[in-house]
Amino acid sequence: MSADSNSGNKSFWPVKTALKEKIIVLYDALLSGDQPWLDNGHYWDDFFLLKVNSKYLLEELERTYIDKPAVLKPQLNTVFDQCLIFVNSTHRIRQLNAYYVSIIVYIESKNKTICVLIYAISRVNQRTGFGYPALDFLCGSEGVDNKFETLIESVNHTFLIDESFSGSTLLKNAAFDVILTCCTTMLNINENMLMDYMMANVNLFDSITQLLIRFPASHGYDVCLLLALLLQYHKYDTSNTYIIRFSVFDDEVALTSLAQVIGSSLNEYNKAYDIERTANESSSWWNSLTTFVGSAIQSGAGNRRMKKVDDCLLLTFYEAVHLNRNFISALTHTATNTWTTKGSSLFNNDALPPSLSALTSASMSVAQDQTDFSNIDDFSASNNLLSVFLEYCSIIQQFSKNEDMCNTTKLCYLILLCITEDEFANATMHDENVTFSVYLHKAPMRHRKSSNEKNLPSRPLAVALLDLMMEFIWSHMMRNFPFDLYTKCIGIIQRILSFQKRTRTRLSYSWRPLWNALISLLKFLQNCESQLTKHRDLFQLASKIINIFNLFITFGDTFLRTPEAYDEVFYETVRCYHVFDNLYAFACRYANNDNEFKESALKLMVNLTNIKLITHHFNAKIEAFSTSQNNPLTENQVLDIIRNNYDTLALKLHDDLDQYDNYSEKTSEASFFANI
Repeated sequence: MSADSNSGNKSFWPVKTALKEKIIVLYDALLSGDQPWLDNGHYWDDFFLLKVNSKYLLEELERTYIDKPAVLKPQLNTVFDQCLIFVNSTHRIRQLNAYYVSIIVYIESKNKTICVLIYAISRVNQRTGFGYPALDFLCGSEGVDNKFETLIESVNHTFLIDESFSGSTLLKNAAFDVILTCCTTMLNINENMLMDYMMANVNLFDSITQLLIRFPASHGYDVCLLLALLLQYHKYDTSNTYIIRFSVFDDEVALTSLAQVIGSSLNEYNKAYDIERTANESSSWWNSLTTFVGSAIQSGAGNRRMKKVDDCLLLTFYEAVHLNRNFISALTHTATNTWTTKGSSLFNNDALPPSLSALTSASMSVAQDQTDFSNIDDFSASNNLLSVFLEYCSIIQQFSKNEDMCNTTKLCYLILLCITEDEFANATMHDENVTFSVYLHKAPMRHRKSSNEKNLPSRPLAVALLDLMMEFIWSHMMRNFPFDLYTKCIGIIQRILSFQKRTRTRLSYSWRPLWNALISLLKFLQNCESQLTKHRDLFQLASKIINIFNLFITFGDTFLRTPEAYDEVFYETVRCYHVFDNLYAFACRYANNDNEFKESALKLMVNLTNIKLITHHFNAKIEAFSTSQNNPLTENQVLDIIRNNYDTLALKLHDDLDQYDNYSEKTSEASFFANI
């Protein structure tokens, strides 16, 4: 046989083509513009029975949207309508009993199809927002309100399915995927028109709070995430019904469950950090810790527990203490039970919004949950949310040079501001019968040795909070000065002292280290004047610090534990008189010239009046006594001079030293929460 004939015979053999999954064949038929359901009565049964290939469907939807939008629109409308029909299938239980594995895939596929549809439309409409054109493209112009009302009611029904129903956890996870996809279609939540349907549904809040009561271990994280998103939508308008309902919500069991969900996650973060620190103690452990915390922000599926502490749970925590006064009792309540937290199928892929990340995971299995937070037994009868949160803050604030961690630290401090403004929370934190052993992590510094001693005595939580603020002051005097964080830190201290003065509460606390930290901060502000005054009003911060000293000087005898502690206030003031003198001269330079800081500099000079009188009065007495003795004076001798000369000291009575401007998110932090 000739070569030509052999060559011709090659065409006899059929060309091999790659086999396609059946679901992909169905997708291709749908996206081509055909109507295969007209010829195949079982098309939709097959379509929803098979496991969704979300990656392929998403890519094809986007490609078809660009190439053939006119063809895609009616097809999408039909698919969305069919999704709603199958989500509300009345024969679901019968199918579940007959084909358990198939029905789980079947129900999961329906909801995931909705997720992919909504997400695909949202990706191509990021610039214009998810408005009427996007809705029309997704589900048509007729009956849109009824369609989304049906969808949300289906989600509500799924949330309330009893846990004894086989596959109920997977059903609820799928429902969360749908509702969270709707909430996260736009980067700016206020541009998301789908949120209006959430606001209009009054039953959704009841459903998620019931989930929090009944199944906090399985769905607590997802409830917190959804609640945080719902509370952000047009949060300064009166139209957000979730803010109104959450602010008056008083179900003690639900609020306690919310506190446990947050507390367990914070506790797990603290535990993981401590394990990493201990493992690297003998080597370059500081770099290891930095890497650990950095990976806590940027990690994917492997470290989801870290990521969620830094975003939705902290935001939910903030909204709870900011909006709901009833949450304070849960905040300071000791945990009485523990449970294992089962995570849902969200937030493992940074390239997609949270609700779609689980859909694109190649390793996802329908038969099991994605993330398992197991054996959380440290958050037990010896801890409460606030004590665990204080330890968490001590970790996070060490890394505030990082922008993301700085924002997290700021959010933590806003939480503490709200807590310290609450009378009941302050009373509990100062109660000597309510004590906890709170370990505060400290950044390694050259002038001190690191301490790993964890057998700390139990103390009131106010002691740990003051120590936390003092640690921040000592460890953040740097060129890239975190002015905003320092302002909030001083504000927290001021609120604690105002409560003590107002209620005459004498906290057992060693105040001298705190005074020294504040004085060192004043000295630092003066030394870095040229760098810091370019952008910030240092006099305003200095005035807040001086007013703390004025509060001790004027009213310290009403809340300091012992007379000796009151004497020590004057001793430290006199000992560091040069810092206050230099600060006064610093303020004078700006007060005597026309500049943007003139008014605040004048205010600082007025606030320094009593300290100037004290240093002048006692220095004269000390100098006279020292001259007569011809020897340097000891601390006890100086204290004796102070005690013996109170009667000749005349001070000006400052008004409203225990008053402060109540925290207002709308006026001071609206931009921060808009960008968070």
